[in-house]
Amino acid sequence: MTNPVAMHETDHPRAFSGRDRPDASAPLRSRILPAIALALMTMALTSSGWAADRGKCGAKLWVLWGDGRHDDTAALNAWFRGDPVVWGENGRSVGRQISDRVFRLSAAVYIPSGTGRRIDRFQFIWPERKEWVVGGTIVSPGDANQPPIATGLTKIGAGPGEGVPYASQTPKPAAPGDSANCLVS
Repeated sequence: MTNPVAMHETDHPRAFSGRDRPDASAPLRSRILPAIALALMTMALTSSGWAADRGKCGAKLWVLWGDGRHDDTAALNAWFRGDPVVWGENGRSVGRQISDRVFRLSAAVYIPSGTGRRIDRFQFIWPERKEWVVGGTIVSPGDANQPPIATGLTKIGAGPGEGVPYASQTPKPAAPGDSANCLVS
């Protein structure tokens, strides 16, 4: 007499012949297809959740090099407007004052009022335009109603309007309370 309990291939000690072997792909399909569906659903939910969270994550972390080799335009503009910036060489926060650095630039640098930033003994270099601004000091006062102050700057290849305060029509910087007066270099 045979046992009425159904047996599976792994329960039976004898090997199946090709003719009486159960469909081996059926159990495999029943395990793989749900796993694939679960993986696809997880990827879809994770990527849409990641995209939604990415919009909430706040300001970018800017990296400033100040070595004359990397383009520091975006990070230097972010630092001047009061955004958090770290040094590329060690990952430390830049702080409110920079001294003795060389910045390779590809576009204008805007120095808004009201951020309390200060840069001393620096070089701004635009290699493509063959322009340099060597300083001295640039200070963005903490008072948003006072224009930035630039002293002791030497300009090489720069136009007469470079490095002077003007009322800007550009969008306001990210830091709250900034004035529209900017020093452009």
